[in-house]
Amino acid sequence: MKNMISNLTIWPFISNAIVLLGVIVATCAIFYNVRTAKKTETAKFLFESRQHKEYTESLRVLKKVNRSGKSFRSYIFPRDGKIITEKEMLERRNLQYILNFYERVAVTIREGIYDEQMIKRTSFTTVIQAWDIAEPLIKAIREHIYSETTYQEFEWLVIRWKQHPLRKQ
Repeated sequence: MKNMISNLTIWPFISNAIVLLGVIVATCAIFYNVRTAKKTETAKFLFESRQHKEYTESLRVLKKVNRSGKSFRSYIFPRDGKIITEKEMLERRNLQYILNFYERVAVTIREGIYDEQMIKRTSFTTVIQAWDIAEPLIKAIREHIYSETTYQEFEWLVIRWKQHPLRKQ
């Protein structure tokens, strides 16, 4: 009888331990699946962005304008009261697209939606270079619209990556 009572008192502990083990396994599976989904979505984003015509064209325009020596400020503040030409408006749209693109990338990284290390390993030089080239334009935009927060997420990402640059492996 005594043996039967001790079996009855130990059974709830065993049952609770099994339930706890099940909860731990389920939690681990959820974390693993979230991490895998994040990496999958990041890989998909990286592949699609490299194939996206507007992205590649906008990046090309940013570099072309930089090489031309033309002031990025002139896209915001035309010189001597001149009107921006149709070609300059098209270039300005491309410049705005690339800045908005990197702003969105920074937001998704900051919010944990995309895997930062994957993006950093594939795009470190491009992101840093785009910021370095476009910084005068960003400053002009901020001045023009009286906003210090415009493209602040892009700036946050660049500062973060410059503080912890990509290392050769």
